[in-house]
Amino acid sequence: MVNSMTQLSDPASPQQSEQTPIVMSYLTQRLLIGVLAVLLPVIVVVVNWLMGYGVQPSVSGYYYTPMRNIFVGTLCAIGVFLISYDGYDLPDRLITDLAGLCSICISFFPTVPGTAPTAHQVLIGDIHLGFAGGAFAALAVMSFRFAKREPTPAGLPLWERFKYAFGFTGSGLSSTPAWELFTYRFAGAVILISIVLAYLLSSVNYSLLVIEWVMLSAFGAAWFVKGRKILSGG
Repeated sequence: MVNSMTQLSDPASPQQSEQTPIVMSYLTQRLLIGVLAVLLPVIVVVVNWLMGYGVQPSVSGYYYTPMRNIFVGTLCAIGVFLISYDGYDLPDRLITDLAGLCSICISFFPTVPGTAPTAHQVLIGDIHLGFAGGAFAALAVMSFRFAKREPTPAGLPLWERFKYAFGFTGSGLSSTPAWELFTYRFAGAVILISIVLAYLLSSVNYSLLVIEWVMLSAFGAAWFVKGRKILSGG
């Protein structure tokens, strides 16, 4: 009887040991999503340039180059991952689902081509911009929420609830270091500011390319840190 109870309570049972590689594989996927976001603009820009096709005015512009499959495939991979991500509460899940859906739609509704676009292509390009704005806004909110360290208490005023929703919470039982919280909040702020700059500087050559690169890097950094924290058990 004692042996049976010991076997049932043993945390290192064979069944759990068999599941460990599966769990670690999924957690590693969370970690690598940040790397994927950071590498996307690097790969499409550098490889396309090395192939002699020049530099596009935006990351989305690489849809019309030999980098199309990499651009579409990477965005779809990011989108599927975000949709499959199981957040810790309903708002978290809704935000990641929105970001994932928008990421996939960005690749299926390409930006306006650089030369002689038709009216149909312009319309598709406008839809593309809408999904891109929605995706990056959701990614900014997601980065802020990574800094959330405790559930939102009941009965708070509206402003306090907003603070908790965007990750500006008390320490709770969390031991999250200050540099990590700064990374999440800095990444979210960079993305939000970049969205505004993308609109203001849209007529400046290559401004969208640089701004999109910055936003993807900020998003990737937040996910890289978050994935590292999950893998370390933090």
